[in-house]
Amino acid sequence: MSFLLKRILIFVIGFASIIISLLYFLNPNNKENDNIEITNIEIDEKLISQINLGKSLYVTHCASCHGDNLQGQPNWSTKKDKDGHNLSPPLNGTGHTWHHSQDQLFNIIRYGFKIYNENYDGKMQGNDKLNDDDIWSILAYMKSVWPESIQKKYDTISKH
Repeated sequence: MSFLLKRILIFVIGFASIIISLLYFLNPNNKENDNIEITNIEIDEKLISQINLGKSLYVTHCASCHGDNLQGQPNWSTKKDKDGHNLSPPLNGTGHTWHHSQDQLFNIIRYGFKIYNENYDGKMQGNDKLNDDDIWSILAYMKSVWPESIQKKYDTISKH
């Protein structure tokens, strides 16, 4: 099964779980659950909304370099572009992105690599068109496509 089909399947299963949970908890004939709050469902809806916004922003601001599927450029770790700059790495969990803290990733998107190396002369110069919520949404989208094993590792090394 292709990576995209797996992601679609996971999304469909997650969405179906939310709907089933809503139907169960909102059932007027289900008296035993009268005092249960539905905060997890609200959180999931907010996360889904954030991821969808992040995907849209990613397509507009990041995909031209990092690829439509966050795959980065071929040979990104060993080759340079015609200007001598590093190629754009994958952001889909197959590269090194997940080795960086959320704050580092946020700062790279916001300010570019100059924040960490004042002599940096590459193409990742930052983006002042995105507000903080936009950047967190892009990061949520990126993390949503990472393999589950990478997400778990990342959650143990980085907290926001």
